[in-house]
Amino acid sequence: MTMRQLYLVGLVLWVHLGDLATAWFYDGGTHPEAAVLRLVRDATVIAVAAWCLASARMARSLFLPLAAYGALAVLAMLQSLADGRAVGLVTGSFGTLMIPILFFLVGYHCLRGYRELGALVRLYAVIACASAAFGLWDIQHSEFWIDTLHFDIFTERVKGVLLGAHPLTGLPWSFYRDAEMTRRAAGLLAAPLAQGMFLVIASLLVLSAPRGMLRGLRLVVAAFLTLGIWMAGTRGAMLAGTLALIGYLATVRAIIADPRLRLGLMLAVGAGATFATRDLVTMTWTMSDGSSPGHWRSLLLNLEGLFRIPPLGYGPGAQGAIAVQTQQSVVGGGEGAIFTMAYQLGLPAAAAFLCFYAVCLGRLWHAHRDHCADFALASFWLMLGMIVTLVTSEHILSVSGSAALWLMVGGQMRALSRSPAPQMAHLQAGGAEAVA
Repeated sequence: MTMRQLYLVGLVLWVHLGDLATAWFYDGGTHPEAAVLRLVRDATVIAVAAWCLASARMARSLFLPLAAYGALAVLAMLQSLADGRAVGLVTGSFGTLMIPILFFLVGYHCLRGYRELGALVRLYAVIACASAAFGLWDIQHSEFWIDTLHFDIFTERVKGVLLGAHPLTGLPWSFYRDAEMTRRAAGLLAAPLAQGMFLVIASLLVLSAPRGMLRGLRLVVAAFLTLGIWMAGTRGAMLAGTLALIGYLATVRAIIADPRLRLGLMLAVGAGATFATRDLVTMTWTMSDGSSPGHWRSLLLNLEGLFRIPPLGYGPGAQGAIAVQTQQSVVGGGEGAIFTMAYQLGLPAAAAFLCFYAVCLGRLWHAHRDHCADFALASFWLMLGMIVTLVTSEHILSVSGSAALWLMVGGQMRALSRSPAPQMAHLQAGGAEAVA
């Protein structure tokens, strides 16, 4: 295994198990040096992404919107610093806004072909199954997070979450479904919101794996991960996952060739998802829970001020989670990744990101349609499903919640750009294996 591959394995483990391991090591402040681990991880991601830009060739259609977004983000950051905003607030917010680009570039550099993409999916499957299994236990044992892990202290001192914690337990409100303190499963990711989205990503990629992978356990693994998604109780992940799965079943032929059977399966999936989430849907529709009214108000505020945003935005730190935690006054409604980009970096930067997103979608569809590339169709529908979260949450600006998908998409873009003839022949063989 090369250093590049070792780093990728270490990074994936670090991303999805890092908070749990760091909180254990931190031990309520006994080992304060644990706080440095997150900074080391981020530094390695920045270094590898920079090396990718300096050394790898990239299709112009991908590079131009990516470079435009990055350049506008840097200009907005410089403007924000010139305005006297705190350096830590600006750089932290800037880093959050760059998460999709950074992990895309890391995937583009580290993944070099079909075999490595398949190995990454197997790693995702192992982590996801372990996390879902742990979630079944942790949802019944809140004392583990409070008394054993001292997660409340870790969240406040290391992650900097000063607001949004339950006043009695100190755990983030995201650990609970409602005011009655009904627990959500946090899993090995130590975050229910990230847990739900990661399990969605892993489950659909597992379903799209060739028959030779995972020893025929694809459906069993996907069903178990679906249970884990429901235990995490993340509405954004449930909606994105349902849309992605229905879209995937509508267009895939490797699993079920008969379109009538595919239609029946799509209807069954839709009915099952509706039944399983009926209480959540009712609470959301009637706004009888604690979060839905806040989401709606945020959306209205974001739309109200959208076209008054300066060309370079109000600067990193003017909106977003870090600004809220530092108790800064924020502009707009404060939720929705695309609004976060627009308010902090400007509408041109948000448009550049959407263009980059659209190019990735187009190239993934091309890889599936013309080359039968495994995982391309699943990644296509996952990206489409996550579009619904762009205006309601910041999932795609979360490391643990979206890094898995950005790494995968980056790797597939690299596979399409390297040695087209032999590479596509290999992908074609992989697709033929899936259909056989």
